[in-house]
Amino acid sequence: MSKIDYSAYYRRLQDLKKLQIPAGSMSWTEQYRPPDRAHDIVLYLGCNILRTPDVAADVVAVFRALNLDFIAVAGVQFCCGITWDRSGDVAKGQSVTDLTIKRLASYGAKVIVHWCPSCDIHFSDVVTDRDAKVLPFEVTNAPAFLAELSRRGLVPWRNAVAARAALHCHTGREGHAAGQRRARADQENVSYLLSQIAELQFLGAVCAPAEFDYDCGPSSMCTDREHWLSLRSQQMDAVRELDADSLVTVSHACQREWCDLSDDTIRVRNYISLVADAIGCTRNYESDTLGRLKHSQDLDSLVENTESNWVSHGLSQEQAKAVVRKYSWTTKTPRSSAP
Repeated sequence: MSKIDYSAYYRRLQDLKKLQIPAGSMSWTEQYRPPDRAHDIVLYLGCNILRTPDVAADVVAVFRALNLDFIAVAGVQFCCGITWDRSGDVAKGQSVTDLTIKRLASYGAKVIVHWCPSCDIHFSDVVTDRDAKVLPFEVTNAPAFLAELSRRGLVPWRNAVAARAALHCHTGREGHAAGQRRARADQENVSYLLSQIAELQFLGAVCAPAEFDYDCGPSSMCTDREHWLSLRSQQMDAVRELDADSLVTVSHACQREWCDLSDDTIRVRNYISLVADAIGCTRNYESDTLGRLKHSQDLDSLVENTESNWVSHGLSQEQAKAVVRKYSWTTKTPRSSAP
C-alpha cells in the first residue's frame, strides 16, 4: 500500500471549503467539544463532503426544516478511519475509528445518520465485521432515514421543482456485499424521494458499471482516469437519451465527479439539494459552487469569483491565490491532485 500525505489530504478539504462557502453558512461542527446536552440524532457528514460544502449545508438545512433534534458533525476530528486503513496503516485507522466512536457516542443519540457512503461501508466492512466492534448506537443512512420519514408523512413537500430528472446510481462491485447493499438501498430510497417532489418528472435511473462500486469516490481514485471518463461519457449519453434536463447524484463524491458536466442543457444536482428546494429551505450560499469553479477559464477569475467566501474565512488575496494554485482544476486531472 502506498502511503499518503495525511496533512495535505485533509488540508485540501479545508482549502476547498473556504473557496466555496461563507464562514457563517457552515452549519455543522468540526471541532469536538463534550456536549452540554444529549441529542436524538447525530448527522454524521464525514470528511470529504467538505469538498462540496454546499451539499453539507443543504443536508443540515433539510434536517433543520424537519424540526429534528440533531447535531451535525464533519471533518477530520470525526474521521471514520478509512483513509488510514486504505493506505495500509491499520493500527492508526483503528485508533482514529475508536476515538470517533467515542465522540459520536458522547452525544447520547438514539441513532447516527451516515451521510457519507464510505463511512457507512467502513463501519460495515471494517469496524463491525473485520474488527468485530459493537457500536453503542444504532446507525442508518440519510437516504433511508429521509425516505422513512416521508413514508410516515413527516416530510412537508411544499414546493414544486420542475425538472425531467434521471438518477445516477451504482450497483456495487462484484463480491462487495456491503457496497452492493448500500447501492441498492440508495437507488430505491432516492428514487422514492424524487417521486414525491411535485412537477419533477422522474425518468428512471442510469446505473454506473459495477467497477464504479457504491459511489464515484473510490472508483475515480483507483481507475485509469481516461477509462473512467470514457465510462462516464457513456452514462451521460444514456441520460441525454432519456431527454433529461437534470442528472441527480446520491453522494457528494458523485456530485464532485460529475458537476463539471452541468451546462445549458442539463444540470447536475445532488438529491438533497432538490429535497431542500422542495421543502422550502432557503440558502445564504451558492448551490453547486464547485461545478462553476471547474468551468473557470483562469485562476485569477476563480479567485475573484470566490472573494466573498475566502474573505469570510480570514484569507488574504495572496493566500487565496496560493490555495487555488495548489490544485489542477481540469476534468482529466488525476483525482489525487484535483478538487
